[in-house]
Amino acid sequence: MSSDWIPLGALVLVVLLQFWFWSRYRRPNATSPALIDQLPNAVLTVERDGTIHYANSAAARLLGYDEQELVGLGVEELVPEQQRHHHEHWRNMFVQSGKARAMGQLNALAARHKSGRSIPVRIELVPLTHTDIAPHTVMAVLYPALESDEMLAQVQRDAGVGTWEWDIEKDHLSWSNSVYEMFGLDRQQFEASYEAYLQVVHPDDRARVAQAIRESQSSTRPYEINYRIVREGEIRHLLERNYLHLDQHGELKYMWGSVIDVTERHLAEAQLQLADAVFKHCAEGILVFDRRQHLLRTNAALLEMAGYSADDVSSMSATELFVDPRDDGPLSLNTLMSSSQLRDDEWRGELRLRHRTGSSIPVLASLSTVDATQDEMRDYILVCTDIREIKSQQEQLRHMAMHDSLTGLPNRRLFSEHLNQAIASSRRAGNRLAVVYIDLDGFKLVNDSYGHEAGDELLRTLAARLKDLVRDCDVLARIGGDEFAFILSNCGDDEMLSEILMRVIQEGATTYRDISVTLSLGAACYPDHGDNGSELLVLADQLMYRSKNNGKNRFMIARNV
Repeated sequence: MSSDWIPLGALVLVVLLQFWFWSRYRRPNATSPALIDQLPNAVLTVERDGTIHYANSAAARLLGYDEQELVGLGVEELVPEQQRHHHEHWRNMFVQSGKARAMGQLNALAARHKSGRSIPVRIELVPLTHTDIAPHTVMAVLYPALESDEMLAQVQRDAGVGTWEWDIEKDHLSWSNSVYEMFGLDRQQFEASYEAYLQVVHPDDRARVAQAIRESQSSTRPYEINYRIVREGEIRHLLERNYLHLDQHGELKYMWGSVIDVTERHLAEAQLQLADAVFKHCAEGILVFDRRQHLLRTNAALLEMAGYSADDVSSMSATELFVDPRDDGPLSLNTLMSSSQLRDDEWRGELRLRHRTGSSIPVLASLSTVDATQDEMRDYILVCTDIREIKSQQEQLRHMAMHDSLTGLPNRRLFSEHLNQAIASSRRAGNRLAVVYIDLDGFKLVNDSYGHEAGDELLRTLAARLKDLVRDCDVLARIGGDEFAFILSNCGDDEMLSEILMRVIQEGATTYRDISVTLSLGAACYPDHGDNGSELLVLADQLMYRSKNNGKNRFMIARNV
C-alpha cells in the first residue's frame, strides 16, 4: 500500500477542511463554521515551527486538553517522549515535500494524552497551500486506531461497563456492544430508541428512570440512578450516569453516558446489610478486635450482658474485658489462637467476662480471625454466650447429685470427696483427723409408731441439731437411712476427741413425742488407723455398731493399729 494513498472518506474530509481553512484565512473576521468543530475526527493545524494554530473540540477530547490549551502548544508535546527526538526532523521533511501523507495505516502510531498515556492513532497529514498568511501550515487529522476501539470494548466487557449516546432530536440511541450484552439483547434484532430502552427497564423502576431523564433534560444537570432489568429471567442491578451536550444557544442536543452492572456489588451490599442486622440483633455478644487486641466494634447483646455503654468499651482491650479462667490472668487472644484446642481454625472454650460492677460472668466463647494476607496480622472475632443460667442449672444438678434431698446435707458421694481432700490437707499440715459414724437409737420405733412423715421430720430435726454441734470447718453428711457421719479436722488426741464425742451424744439426744432418741457413735482417725478414706469410714461404721450392741447411747474410738 502506498504511503501517499488516502482513503476516499478522508480525502473528502481533507478537501472540505482545506476549503474551510482557506476561507478562514481569507476572511479572518468570519465566524468559524460549527460544522468543523462538530466533526467527530480530531483536527489540528500546525505552523512550520511546530506551534499548534488550531484545534477542534474532537482533538481536545481525544487528547485530554481544553481547546485553548492546545492552541499555542508545541506539537512535540503530543508525541511520546521516546519518539520526540526524531519528530522535528520528519516534520521538516514533510513540509518541504508538500505532499499529503497517510501515517500509521499498517501499524498504529501513538499520540500523547495530557495525562501522559499513549493513544493509538492513525494520522492524515495535508499541507495547506491555499493561504497567504500561513504558507507552511500543516493540517493533521487524527483517527483513533481500530485496535484501540477493540481494546476499549474488551475493557468495557471485563469491567461490566457500557457506554451510550442519544441524539435527542432524532431519538437515535447508540449503544456499545457491552450495553447490548448487559441487557441480553441482539444488536441485529433490537432497534435502540428511548422508548425501546424504557421497555427493557424493570416495570417497577420504569417510571423512576423516566423521571430522572426528564429532570436531567429540564435542568441540564446530569443524573445518577440505580435501576433493575430482567435478563433471561434473572434480575440484574445497573448504575447509570449521564452527561449533557448543549449547543451554542444552550439547547440540549445530545446525552451520553455509562452503564455499569453492579449486581455483584448489590448482592455483596445486601449480604453486608444482612450481616450487620445479625450483628446488631444477635442474642450472643459479638466483639471485633484489631491485631493489637483493641476493641473495634461490639453489639448491644454484649453491652447488656456486661453492663457497659458503647462509650465505656470504646477504648477497651481484650485483656480489660476478659479473664482467662485457667489462671485468672489477663486474656491473650493470640495465645488462644496458638493453642492446641483449635478446630477448623477456631478456638472454643470458656472465658470470664468482666462486668462493669467488677464481678465476672462465665461465657462460652468462640474465637476466630479475619482472613488477611500472609504478612499482615489479622483481626479477631469473638462470639460469647452468657452461661450463667447454664452454670446455675449445672450447680443445681450437682447439688442434687451430691446432697441429701431430705436434710440438704452432703450425701455419701460428696462426703467421700470431702474426706479425701481432708486427708490430703491433714497430711500436708501434719494434723490428726477423725471420721465419726452416727446411728440414731429409737428411730425405727418412731417410724413404726408415727409413720414415715414423722421419721422424716425427726431426721431433719437431728440433722439441724448435729450441724450446730460441729465446727464450720467440719463436714456433716447423711450417709443413708438414719445414719450420719462427720469429719473432725485437727481433732487432737483421744482425750480431746472423747470430749467432743460425749458432747455430741449429750446434746444430740432428743425426745420425739413420747419416744427417746439417742446416738451411737464410732470413730477412726488418720493417720492412726489408716490413710484411706473408705477404709476409715468402714472402720468407724463397725465401731458404731459395737457401741449399739454395747447398750447404745455411747461412742467407741478405734485403738491404735
